[in-house]
Amino acid sequence: MNIKSQKIIDAQIDKARNDIRTDKLDISFGELANLYESGELKVSPEYQRLFRWSPIQRSRFIESILLGFPTPAIFVAEDDKGVWELVDCLQRVSTVLEFLGVLKDPESKPVSAAQLVDPGKRSKLPSIGGVSFSQLSLRTQLTLKRAGCRVEVIKTGSETKMKYEVFERLNTGGSTLTAQEVRNCVFRSTAPDFVDWLETLAQYPSYSSNLGLSDFQEKTRFDAGLVLRYLTMKNASDEFDHDVEPFITEYVRDIIEKTRPFSRTQEERIFRKTHDLIGNTMGEEAWRHYRNGKHTGPLSVYVFETITVGIALNVEALSKLSTEKLREKIIAFKVSKEFADNTGAGANSKARLLARLKFAKTHFAPKASPSNARRTPRTRG
Repeated sequence: MNIKSQKIIDAQIDKARNDIRTDKLDISFGELANLYESGELKVSPEYQRLFRWSPIQRSRFIESILLGFPTPAIFVAEDDKGVWELVDCLQRVSTVLEFLGVLKDPESKPVSAAQLVDPGKRSKLPSIGGVSFSQLSLRTQLTLKRAGCRVEVIKTGSETKMKYEVFERLNTGGSTLTAQEVRNCVFRSTAPDFVDWLETLAQYPSYSSNLGLSDFQEKTRFDAGLVLRYLTMKNASDEFDHDVEPFITEYVRDIIEKTRPFSRTQEERIFRKTHDLIGNTMGEEAWRHYRNGKHTGPLSVYVFETITVGIALNVEALSKLSTEKLREKIIAFKVSKEFADNTGAGANSKARLLARLKFAKTHFAPKASPSNARRTPRTRG
């Protein structure tokens, strides 16, 4: 790398670092609880869903504090009034607040103080199962409240979107949050109207009633993630390079930042018409594979993305087909060699993803009628 390139990188680092101002504080969990009770610390469920942790996970975290184990830093953003808003570590903070008996739910109603459960075979404190904070000795209560935690503060004056970028970077990779949960959290505060619109689409009966989602998929907003996958692949699949989830996130970011054209009115009309058509034709069989003469298995993302995109792009013409004809067309797509060859292992590689989408677009396109066929030019006499 030459000196010019090094200077360009250094300049980019300097510019980006100016977007964020931070401070580091060491405070106790008791002080953190006091800040929360006085309204100086806001814990918003819009970043993460409250209490995704199991009772065992919560109890093990309380046990770790009591034993003096180090805990990860807590990230907060400071507003212009000096109030902190939690950016990350909601699970740990809410676990402590619930155990201390000061936590409130999203409607600001008190949450019952938690009791610990047996943390399991590796527990150093096997007797804490069934114990609440008030039942601990004063010494142990103070040990918990005085235990220290590092707080990373994103100070006032940082670039507006920085707290959401911090959350996104902290919660990708090895995180327990799904890609859609991260997107929902990141974009909820930057573009709540878009997220509300997305939720409206995800709740559309012709769409939602045919998904057959598991409890986990419902909790992690898998349905909203599928809507975004459909919109992205329908409108921008030719830009896909690699890694589907980051590609979807960047597409949504472009929409929110208005760097690409996007009409909610038009997209909603097509979405509704597409799923009315598919729902009336296939019902709960819509997104399952078709094998040995019957629909089988759970929802397939590959079936979903290809059929929705193929039909949406040709929805006006397909609406004129009988239900029987459209059903035959959908099943023919599912059993086609072109679709099968581009799913399975490595299905999200660029070549396979683009190949199956291309086939879907052509498969569901109306065939040229004889009147549109090329005519033999007349000779001039």
